Amino acid sequence: FAGFTLLGIKQKWAHLKSGSPEKVGGAALKCYLRNSKSINMNEIPTNSLLANYLPADYSDSFSKEVMTKESITPDAFFNMAFNQFPVWIDWLLKLRNTIVKPLGLDTTSRFWDSVSDRSMNEIIWGMPDKHLDFHVSMWCGEYREGKQELRITTVVKYNNWFGRVYFFVIRLFHGIIIRSLLNRIQRRLEKEITLSNR
Repeated sequence: FAGFTLLGIKQKWAHLKSGSPEKVGGAALKCYLRNSKSINMNEIPTNSLLANYLPADYSDSFSKEVMTKESITPDAFFNMAFNQFPVWIDWLLKLRNTIVKPLGLDTTSRFWDSVSDRSMNEIIWGMPDKHLDFHVSMWCGEYREGKQELRITTVVKYNNWFGRVYFFVIRLFHGIIIRSLLNRIQRRLEKEITLSNR
């Protein structure tokens, strides 16, 4: 987090409150503040509950087609993703909480506590905050011939400039973590199939 220590973030936030994002510093960050990725409707599955959380300033979506013995429900998908983190992801989350707690961001809510909406094939979780609102869709596609698509889609709405700066930091690891979760689920399901065929 070079350049984004707690002191650094506070200093940058002081500049942002002055109404001059150009003072944040760093060409990459300046470009990001001007050109944050816009919502792409093609990333949201048809009939997704995420439509209730638009408009948004940023979106991304990651999916994995997995082999599975039976249809995976949104609850099962959620549990496989968040009940047992790899050590390195757990460490990153703890580091994030240590950094942002003095800034007034929520560090106590658990994933299940933040579920806001659900349907037969989807769970939405997330939370509004004073700096940004984020919501995540855990979407399960149709089960066909032992295969099923699992998709994680995130939408973010910035409430102020600090929300943009904060997500600039988080975004560096966000995609890595989501991909890791999906790959981990895929390996787990493949292992279950292998064991059942012995």
